[in-house]
Amino acid sequence: MVSLQRTRALLAPCVLGVALFCAPSLAAAQTAPAPAPSASALPEIGNVTTSDRHNEPIANTTHPTFVVDRSTIEAFGSLTIGDALANVPGVDIFSYGPFGGQNNYGIRGTTSAQTLILQDGMPIATGSNGIVDLGSLSTIGVERIEVVESGSSTLYGSGATGGVINIITAVKAQPYLRYSDATYGNQDVAAQAGVGGLAVSFERHTATNIFDYPAFNYTGGNATPAGTRVNDAAQQTVARISYLAQLGAGWTARLAAGDNAIDVGVPGGLSFLTPYAQQATNRTDGLLDLSHTAGNGTLDLTLSSVGQKLKYADTLADLTGGGPGFGEQDTFDGRSQVSLRYTMSAANSDLVTGVDLARESALLTFPPSTPPQGAVGAAQSQAAAYAQAGYNVSSALRLIFGVRGEHDAPAGSVVAPSFGTRVKLGVAQLTGNVSESFRVPTLVDLYYPGFSNPSLLPEKLSNYDTTLSFPHVAGGVSFGYFGRDGSNLIVLDPATFLPFNASRVSVNGLQITVAAPPLAGLRLSASLTNLYRAIDTSTGVRLPSTPPIIATLGIERPFDAGSLAFGAHLRIVGSSPDVPNLGGGPSLADPYDAYTTADAFIRYRIAKSAIISARIMNLTNQGYAPIFGYPAPGRTLQLELATR
Repeated sequence: MVSLQRTRALLAPCVLGVALFCAPSLAAAQTAPAPAPSASALPEIGNVTTSDRHNEPIANTTHPTFVVDRSTIEAFGSLTIGDALANVPGVDIFSYGPFGGQNNYGIRGTTSAQTLILQDGMPIATGSNGIVDLGSLSTIGVERIEVVESGSSTLYGSGATGGVINIITAVKAQPYLRYSDATYGNQDVAAQAGVGGLAVSFERHTATNIFDYPAFNYTGGNATPAGTRVNDAAQQTVARISYLAQLGAGWTARLAAGDNAIDVGVPGGLSFLTPYAQQATNRTDGLLDLSHTAGNGTLDLTLSSVGQKLKYADTLADLTGGGPGFGEQDTFDGRSQVSLRYTMSAANSDLVTGVDLARESALLTFPPSTPPQGAVGAAQSQAAAYAQAGYNVSSALRLIFGVRGEHDAPAGSVVAPSFGTRVKLGVAQLTGNVSESFRVPTLVDLYYPGFSNPSLLPEKLSNYDTTLSFPHVAGGVSFGYFGRDGSNLIVLDPATFLPFNASRVSVNGLQITVAAPPLAGLRLSASLTNLYRAIDTSTGVRLPSTPPIIATLGIERPFDAGSLAFGAHLRIVGSSPDVPNLGGGPSLADPYDAYTTADAFIRYRIAKSAIISARIMNLTNQGYAPIFGYPAPGRTLQLELATR
């Protein structure tokens, strides 16, 4: 925390930078080839836009960055963003069940609230709790997903402690049809069409999600017999529209909008079943981006908005209309943001600078039987300015400096500086970053009646990472080290459900990625993330949802090697602690299960615009609970017919 006067003093040079660098420069901007299909952090991917908040070759950034492109999404049949991210090194996905079940997530040991989710560069988390359910976000209309695994508050503000996940949409005018049928009543149909710069897409996804699960016996004494999962059905309807116009004189306009409605059963944990609970969520988003390029500079004005309505009914009376029941009934969330950004690229330097203005609001309503009766409304706003400059000292040395000043009402003001470097050492490249990140309390943290704390302070963390990579050894090899130390972390007392600033954390880990050179059309890759330290130093207890080991192994033969494509992914996840007992003694729940899963696919192009695909998820039919009390479904078979 710093004073508002100090923040204003730091904001001044950032705003001045916008004015100074709006003048054209004599040097021409450099261009790079378009991204090639890949899911690694190697330079062959081409350009990314998230790492430094502007379009650049991935080799220029110092941040560990991974890309899941459209071809990978389609090959493995990833229908949700959570599915698409499951095999990205360093990304933790914890699912409450099959399609429709909520996903908790994190990057290198962070929580969902400490991982910023962007869509087309703009935050889309709900105003109430600062997170978004990746299991409910469809991949229809998604061009690629960029994952930056480094503290990024300098460029993006609150919640970017572990990094950012940027979902980049681009609905194509090319016609597209897809139909798939899978076990557990899982059916999906999608279509896409357009003309000129206008394109629309539609998806309908349903599942009964009735499946058997094995008995679970844990060391803590909790045991559940084998049974059948019910009340887990889901149905989803998604529509997206995109319009891109070249306005002339260097101006481009892009309009994107979407509507996502999903209804799901909420079966509850095995020890506390909720056989009648239902949840309906409707989410809308819109974005308008105006871009002007002159010389080597680009000015972007982006207006974005996202809104969500959630209805939750947790008794049979709620469903039949016989009574109000208890618990939350309706939640309305909204977030609007205006961003002005200027980027400049010269022969040996580049600059990105801008201003972000945002407002979040939420309305929580309660049934008459639950005090307080009626509705509680809350809002908070953010105003920030940032600047990040990169300078190539020589062909072998690049330095990056950045700073962000942000005022969050009513939380106060923070400053988040950052420094990065890249050094070329022959066939090797060494990159490193040191930064500060923060997370302001959410509206639920501050205002939820009976379960909030208006005195909460923002979380403050120091981040550091370094990566030694060999881009041209085999298909690319990298060795990374990362760490994070923080204070004032907001934790929830499981006995009172009240949030408070009591936690101090220390996180350290290693990450290795390896890719083999293509051989006979085959691509091999592997990764290992070892989170060997993830401690709440105020209690000495390991942080929840921090598996010490996550390993992946992948093999893929894409269509560019012929009419037959196939591939497989193996994922190994270690056991992870659950909710600790803050009052001492044993944990309040048993650890999450360790598990190993394998997914595989085979696709055949039966005509120029017709592909038939067969996929198997959880090939070994492993019974496990990614989150304590929430079993994963067993082996899943899927057949799909698509035009690409």
